[in-house]
Amino acid sequence: MSLLTEKQREELKTAGIKSAYVNETCIGCSACVAISPEVFELDDDGLSVVIQCNNYDDKWVDDAIGACPVDAISWK
Repeated sequence: MSLLTEKQREELKTAGIKSAYVNETCIGCSACVAISPEVFELDDDGLSVVIQCNNYDDKWVDDAIGACPVDAISWK
């Protein structure tokens, strides 16, 4: 799940910028939101989604990946 469109994701990839990604196994525990609120938020279903950023460096994404109990977060 992501708020990024495929076009935005491709633009980030072309620019050499990794983006965070949340897959369908998210259970909505909100650990990622607590760790990195600049990158993650909960959607209307209570599941994590990625907020669009121009740069995901120094935003604690690696810590959010490590804290996810179902390994739903990764770099893409």
